Amino acid sequence: MRLETKRLFSTLDISVEEVRGLIDFARSIKSGRAKVDLFNKVCALIFFNPSVRTRISCESAMARYGGHGIAISPGRDTWNFECGERVVMDGNTQEHVRELAPVITRMCHVVGIRKSELITVGSDKADVTGSYAELAKDEFIHRFAEFAEVPVINLESNRWHPMQGLADSTTMVEKLGETRGKKYVLTWAWHPKSLPVATPHSQLLSAANLGMDVTVLRPDGWALDPEVMAAARERTEAQGGSLQETADIGAAYSGAQVVCAKAWGSLDYYGRFEEEAKAKAPLRKEWVVDTDKMAKTDNAFFMHCLPVRRNIVVTDDVLDSNSSAVIDEAENRLWTAAAVLGALTS
Repeated sequence: MRLETKRLFSTLDISVEEVRGLIDFARSIKSGRAKVDLFNKVCALIFFNPSVRTRISCESAMARYGGHGIAISPGRDTWNFECGERVVMDGNTQEHVRELAPVITRMCHVVGIRKSELITVGSDKADVTGSYAELAKDEFIHRFAEFAEVPVINLESNRWHPMQGLADSTTMVEKLGETRGKKYVLTWAWHPKSLPVATPHSQLLSAANLGMDVTVLRPDGWALDPEVMAAARERTEAQGGSLQETADIGAAYSGAQVVCAKAWGSLDYYGRFEEEAKAKAPLRKEWVVDTDKMAKTDNAFFMHCLPVRRNIVVTDDVLDSNSSAVIDEAENRLWTAAAVLGALTS
């Protein structure tokens, strides 16, 4: 398979047909029916944030199929990078993307970037300035791609995590076969920190791209980005699916074939994280995924992107049960990474 795009910031950058093509390609690579040619290819992986599955899946895909991945952490392995225009660089940044992007991309065949200021929101190390709307522009990766000479992949930004979304889609196709008409529930979960919305946005699209009947289950005040919701609704309805939001836990779980849990922070409370923590404190026990809730479903399987806080987001009884697909979902990060890397560099 070949993708003509030179950037993959979200699955909205490619057509539904291309999403399906990547899923089929990933499954064929996984089964041994297809091979991906990454021989002598080099992938630069720029990680501003911690990573387990994303880094290992990309490096493993490159290594398994004849290529090489080079991972760097700005500020630790390299200089600090700047992307602002006409900025006076008299602070803690030493290299601008206008030089960085063309230099790296003349040495490599593809670049992956993980940069999310929102990952640290609510933590002791949080140092986030600006509004959600400002950070959602994902300025660094867009500026890097502007000056890059090879394809650029978003490995998680403030708004999107397409590699996770593609792995989730692949997992659902594996488990369900035909996905149209199947009920997918993306449920909010309580978490001690205020987590970013990039992963739930892409998980939402993972089901929308498959034409599923999608339910976003979340408390009042924890809505996802309205523009993302509109794009997801357009995608799934174009294929005969639907999208609804609700705070009714029982109704949401009823008849579901897939339950995907993810904690995310409130855009309504953005910048007021202490207030958010107080507002969500009463929701802690009510919103955990447990066997009683799963019993309301139509034998649904459970998904989570990992890492997951046991008995906070989901109980041991669900996570360790036969209905849990989290390990298969994580493994599919490898196969979808191989498919994307192959499709962008072929």
